[in-house]
Parts: sequence; C-alpha cells; structure tokens
Amino acid sequence: MTSRTRLRPLLVLLVAALLLAASCSDDSSGGATGEAGGAGASTTAAAEEDGSSSEAADGTSPEVSLDAPVEVETDDALYAVPDPIPAGDHGTLLKYQEISPSPVEGATTYRVMYLSESLEGEPIVVTGVTVVPDAAAPADGRTTLTIAHGTSGIADECAPSKEAEGGELLLAGLAVSRGWIMTLTDYEGMGTPGRHPYLVGESEGRSTIDAALAAGALPDAEQGSALAIAGYSQGGHGALFAGEIAPEWAPDLDVIGTFAGAPATELDVIMKAAGGVVGFGMMIVAGYEAAYPEADPSVFLTDEGVSRLDVVDEGCTGEIFSAVSDVPGSELVRAGGADEEPWASLGLENNPGQVRTEAPILIIHSDEDDVVPVGLSAALFARMCGLDQVVERRVLAGGGSHTGAAPAAYAQAMDWFDGLIEGTEPVTTCPAA
Repeated sequence: MTSRTRLRPLLVLLVAALLLAASCSDDSSGGATGEAGGAGASTTAAAEEDGSSSEAADGTSPEVSLDAPVEVETDDALYAVPDPIPAGDHGTLLKYQEISPSPVEGATTYRVMYLSESLEGEPIVVTGVTVVPDAAAPADGRTTLTIAHGTSGIADECAPSKEAEGGELLLAGLAVSRGWIMTLTDYEGMGTPGRHPYLVGESEGRSTIDAALAAGALPDAEQGSALAIAGYSQGGHGALFAGEIAPEWAPDLDVIGTFAGAPATELDVIMKAAGGVVGFGMMIVAGYEAAYPEADPSVFLTDEGVSRLDVVDEGCTGEIFSAVSDVPGSELVRAGGADEEPWASLGLENNPGQVRTEAPILIIHSDEDDVVPVGLSAALFARMCGLDQVVERRVLAGGGSHTGAAPAAYAQAMDWFDGLIEGTEPVTTCPAA
C-alpha cells in the first residue's frame, strides 16, 4: 500500500498485536508453450508488410489475432478492448505500442495488451509496460524480471502504463543494465474495463505472470526461461501470489526467486482495522466485490459507506483518502463487518505464504515503515517458516519510511537475484526447529 496519509497510531497497535501472535523470530540482518505466449513463443511481432500501420483508419484498435501481436501507434488504439475478447491462451500478447523516445536508456519501451483470465475463468485483457534491452541477448535468452506494482489506486487513470515514466518503471535501469527484460503489469481492471480486484492475490498473480509470458512475443525480446518475480507493498502481495501460482500457470518459466518488499499481508487483520484506514478499506471492499460475486459490500460497510464506494473509480490513492476523510471511519465501516462471511474467509484466503514454493523468497521490510507495519511481515514469515519454506527476511534497522525504504530494498533484491543466477545457495533465516 502506498499513501502519503500518516497512519502510525493505528498501525502501531496492529504491530503489537501481530508481534504477540508471531511464533517465529526473524533475522534482522539488515504457461507452457502452446498454452500461453512467452517463453518459446514467437518473438517476431506482426506488422504490415508494406511498413504501414496496422491501426484502423479512425484511430481505434484494429482487429487482433491470436496468431501474432499487432503493433499500434496511439494510446486509444492500445487501450481499446477487442470485442469480443478472443478466447485464447493466457499470456498471449495481443497489441503493443512503442513509446518513443524510450524513457529507459539503452532499451525499447512498449505499452502492451495481453490475454489473461479472471478468477471465474473468463478471458480478460490486461495492459502494462515492458522494457526490452537494445543490447544483444545471451545465447540462452534473456532473464525476465516481472514486477507487481504498489498501490496507486483502482481507477484506470492510476495504471502504471498510463504514465510510463515514474513508479516502478524507474527500476527498469536495474534490469536493463543486466540485459534483462522488465515487465510491469497494470493488473486486471486497471487500464481496462471493470474494477481492479485490489489485494485479491490470485488475480494479481495471474496478471504478473501473464505479463512475463507476453513479453516474449515482443520484437527482439529473445526471452529465455529464467524469471525473477518482484514487488513492493501491494506489489509484494502480488509477487508472492505470482510465485505461488507460477509452476502450474506458466510451467515453461523457471522461477529464480521471489522478492517481496514491505508486503501487504494479513488481510484479515487489515480488514478488521478498516475503520481506521478507510481509504484502504474502501479499495479492498470494491476490489473484493469485483472478484467475488458473494462479497456484498453492505455486510462490510454502512449505508453511508456503500453510497460512497464509487469514490474508488475516480482519482488515485490520495484522492480516495481525501474523499472519505470528512466523516469518521465508524460511520462508513460496520463494526464487526470484517468478521462476517464471506469477508472473514476472503481475508484469510488472500493472505500469501500458505503455499510452499520450490523457489526461494526474500522479504525486506523497514522497521520504520509508516504504512505497512513491520509486524505484518513477521506474521507472514512465521507462517512460511511453518511450511519449511526457504525464506530470508531482512529487517532494515532505521530503514526509513515505507516509500523511503523501497530503493534500498530493491537494490538488495537485485543483488540477491544475481547471486541466485550465479549459483549462490539461498539461505533461510527461519529459526531451527
């Protein structure tokens, strides 16, 4: 979760509760080819033989084909959703638009649209940004870094690809300097129709993995099978779920490891505290309603809260917080609503770390985090240790605020990925049984 709103008093109480619950201490050291586009998929994008644009004359999206992606020139064409959405393999790249000049030196940057799948099994389209290095690829193909982004809001205007200059895209240089592809999903429902299923783990995970699959079909991608998964805040939540589903969702990709920085976790606890963090609460309720037909907002929110739920559809995180700041949270969130079904079960279901992964995990969290309490990742770490997960948790002593700690966390994560590629044995900081 990323917000300029100061939430320290409530979060300190959450930390205390979670630390009491945590039973495991931490180390404070500071789709298969033919099933989805991607590894093994065609790396040659379709273009008109005469060199002309394949974009329709009226500037709207051309017809898309599952046989080869289509290059478009305008934003309107890129974001226009095919009607009907083709029922193809998740991770298939449908369209791409080169961003010129590239905001990333030494690389070509694209906006992309690709196929994914909703939790109900329906084909959907997802957008994002992908950066392909200009340098020659190694003989075994490029490693791909797929990033799940932190909270920016729910509305389409908050999608990272709409800006394509700031946010996690600033990390692209770390990947390009290594010769890696970097891809950044917008997530389901951001940049495309429908509400984004905010903090719905499997939705985030599918979008994140499918972005990596789609990247392999871009011009000169020359993608190998190695995949690094990363995310911070909401992105840490999404990255962990991506790592959990990757072996079945994209078996041709070889996950090196998963980095989760200050991950949003213990959703059941956060939901119980929604009255004190109403902006996040409204996004969670709206997102869960979008993903789960049984998730009735009126069970969680008061009548006044339900009447204001549409605030998530306009403006980004700061605007959402401002829109609900004029009344106490108790007037918007029902007391005990998070304990009612299906909300209680959905909160627990969307906690990461309930599945052991073969690939190692790195968690990094600042002890001064002012948005996501460090105790949340302590509880996550304890759960992972109980599964015998290979997981290293680093607490950055005096590491700074939530956003302030992100650059150092990502720098450490990239070094960690380098070590794994070079054959360094991953360590676990779980205490001995």
